[in-house]
Amino acid sequence: MQRWGMRAEARWALWTGIAGALASAALGAKMIPSHGSSTAALGFLYLPFVSAAAAVPIGIWGAALGHVVLHLRGRASEPRILFWVALAAAVSLPVAVAWEVVRGQLLESAVAETRRMDERQLERAFDESRFRRDKYFLGALAENRAAGAPLLERIASLEDPDLYESMWSLWDVMGENRKGLAVMRVVARNRNTSGATLARLAAHPQAQKLITEILAHPNTPQAVLAKHYDDTFYLAEWGLAMNPNTPPAVMERLARSENRGARTNLILYNKATPPEILERLAKDPDEYTAHKARERLQRLGREPEVR
Repeated sequence: MQRWGMRAEARWALWTGIAGALASAALGAKMIPSHGSSTAALGFLYLPFVSAAAAVPIGIWGAALGHVVLHLRGRASEPRILFWVALAAAVSLPVAVAWEVVRGQLLESAVAETRRMDERQLERAFDESRFRRDKYFLGALAENRAAGAPLLERIASLEDPDLYESMWSLWDVMGENRKGLAVMRVVARNRNTSGATLARLAAHPQAQKLITEILAHPNTPQAVLAKHYDDTFYLAEWGLAMNPNTPPAVMERLARSENRGARTNLILYNKATPPEILERLAKDPDEYTAHKARERLQRLGREPEVR
């Protein structure tokens, strides 16, 4: 038997592996910029490793395909059982790709349809759709402004760890969720989400992953907010700074925080921030924060003091 490095299948494995790596790199380079996350560019650092990893299974598939071709040409002397194994392996990849393409197109269509649904239709889709437990479909339901509090509660009650993880897809299934927020973060952002649902999410073991959305939501119960009044975790401060129900004393603490995002959130996203706190922020050492505070004061008809 020939050494593997001398076999014709090795050349098939080499060239299909290279082609697979290049295709993976090209696809990744095309898709990374479409991701709305501020850290999406970091994907380019991992692209060579992802491409190299893709080359291995594709190279193995290429070797199997090469053996099938050689056997059919009468140039392979191995037992026939090896041919059948190689044939099964060679067929599996195109079948899997075809299945993913069909499923992806069906999912795209289902997600697009949710954007035209009213509250009752969304409820029915949650119960009856073939994709009713697919995270992308659930995300589309949760981001729909017509989604009612009962539906959002039903989504929040699902015990699936994947619903707390960020999303990304090659298919057009993200809707307005260009940053790939986890399904539960989308639920926590929906203006129709009830206080009871937000309290449920806040009590979940993975609540830390959506703490900004929970603490920023105006429907979040005061009892939940109160647990975080002294929280110095930066994501918690971001959320508290955006919530109009955050007490002025807590806003005062946030205005003095080293967390620049919390300080700017008080200015940009919280209509209840007192003018006195805005005046403090107008003197902020960070020029961007100070500038935005001065603009906000001017819109309120209050002329900020010149530093």
